[in-house]
Amino acid sequence: MERNWYRVFWLLMISSLLTGCIGNKKLTYLQEEGGETKDYYGAKPTDYLIQENDIISIRIRSLDTESNDLFNTLSESQRINGVNGGDLMFYLNGYTVDNAGDIEIPVLGKIKVAGSDIETVEARVREGLKSYFNDVFVSVQLSGIRFSVVGDISRPGKYLIYQDQATIFEALALAGDAQFTANRKEVQIIRSGPNGVSINEIDLTDQNVIESPYFFIHPNDIINVKPLKVKSYGIGTTGFNSIALSLSAIANVLLIISYFNNI
Repeated sequence: MERNWYRVFWLLMISSLLTGCIGNKKLTYLQEEGGETKDYYGAKPTDYLIQENDIISIRIRSLDTESNDLFNTLSESQRINGVNGGDLMFYLNGYTVDNAGDIEIPVLGKIKVAGSDIETVEARVREGLKSYFNDVFVSVQLSGIRFSVVGDISRPGKYLIYQDQATIFEALALAGDAQFTANRKEVQIIRSGPNGVSINEIDLTDQNVIESPYFFIHPNDIINVKPLKVKSYGIGTTGFNSIALSLSAIANVLLIISYFNNI
């Protein structure tokens, strides 16, 4: 009888460990198919199309200093301080795209920018300035990439990257990476576009993810990292935790069985 109890104990223990531990394949990013090492060439980042409520920075430079001050909302020193001090400076002094998809520039008036990429907007501004300058330099930039990370992540929240482009891995790294119990195979990208909001899913454990149009994040993206089912079940995330939880559960079951057998 005692030997049977030992068999039951170890069967339950092995079963708990097999179901409780998270395998390495669920944790490793960019895995090669079949374990073979290959060279991968991902898709190039698509040009972001400006949307309503975006904030863009426009620099206009010419030989006329007074005209420079008229067109530029930020001086060069203010621009540097704005980058060092956060995005508040750009929020207050950048050009906000209104609900009609326009921005308003001194002298030039309203210019349609929504639905256009950065290069197209630069060309429109440059064309409008030809009446005022012979030679003019125009630079249009987004005031960084704002995005949010939620779900099973180390530091969920809203973030800002002062770059023209960034990958999903850079975004997760800024947020402290996904938790041990995160489902890296089903990461959702919630993206706003001209046709509304779309929810798209990518597998970060697959090396082919670099070919996905969602590998590069866009401004205002929301990254939702869902947890694995083991977290919902309350099973340990490491071998040690799984053993401790399994021992505790099995011990309780055996105590209950032993109690009723002695009644």
